[in-house]
Amino acid sequence: MIGIHLTAAANNYKQIENTNKRGPSFKSSALFSKNTMIDTSYKRIKVDSADYIRYIYRLVKNWCTNTVEINVETGRLQDIVDSKEACIFIMNHTKNQLQDFNAAKFFNTLLYREYIYHDMATTCPRSKVLTNKDILEHQKDGGEKYRWMGLVPINAGIFGKDRAENAVTLKNLINELANSKINLFMFPEGALGIFTALPLKYKFQPGVSSIVKKVLDIKEKIKVIPLGFAHNKKESAIHIGEPVYFKKNSEGYKASRGNADSTFFAPELGELYKDKEEILLTENGKAVHGRESIPYISGILTENLSACSKEAKSDLLKADKRIYII
Repeated sequence: MIGIHLTAAANNYKQIENTNKRGPSFKSSALFSKNTMIDTSYKRIKVDSADYIRYIYRLVKNWCTNTVEINVETGRLQDIVDSKEACIFIMNHTKNQLQDFNAAKFFNTLLYREYIYHDMATTCPRSKVLTNKDILEHQKDGGEKYRWMGLVPINAGIFGKDRAENAVTLKNLINELANSKINLFMFPEGALGIFTALPLKYKFQPGVSSIVKKVLDIKEKIKVIPLGFAHNKKESAIHIGEPVYFKKNSEGYKASRGNADSTFFAPELGELYKDKEEILLTENGKAVHGRESIPYISGILTENLSACSKEAKSDLLKADKRIYII
């Protein structure tokens, strides 16, 4: 049964009760700031120092202008910090990709704030954000400062240019991820994100699932956290999802239940997790192995990210929001 349901998904490419209040809202910011092209003091700061995290936090928080609702009351942000685990964050595109990038940047800044507060600025994973290389190349300094801040240029085009260059970049990131040096942020839709009318399952590209598989060639377990984004004319919402753990052992590949308890999770896939904390990825009753696991990993992640994006839309409708500055 598992193989049947996961094959369909692959081929198509603890909610906490609000007893007191909604989680705080915050301020977001513009995608790029002209001021970052003037200051070159960052070149004297070592990336492996606490000053690196503090510098980025102080810089980006001062760009904040728009309201963002985020479900910190669930404790999931604190869990990320407490676990000290490096992970992959996957994020959905909306009709406003500028606001999507703002939300991604905002969440990373909030995460850095928590690392600073808990005296982890020296040891915490550094954030790497996969970014279309064209965006960085059009900056005044060729994107040098943004690269230093963690933006990693790749070719995100539909026609697969610069595959060799992308492969080298991703190999380095996979090694850093496997060694808990970085948190990796990705929009799995890539350039297909421009097709806003298409459901996520038709746009979810195999890149992130390939990275999961390659990390599992090095270590036994990797954590993927979906960040659901939604926006309206006045504000944005970020819904931090439950983590999805992928493991590999002698049986094959396993995926934890993640956001299966969400009301927006696909019922047919949720049924597979009934009374289970994880499932074995199978096809026709046989465990999948190697590269054949990639579309099944994609199927799991698609449903988790889709559910979180719908949770974010629901969060925007809640009236009891509170605002404070990062």
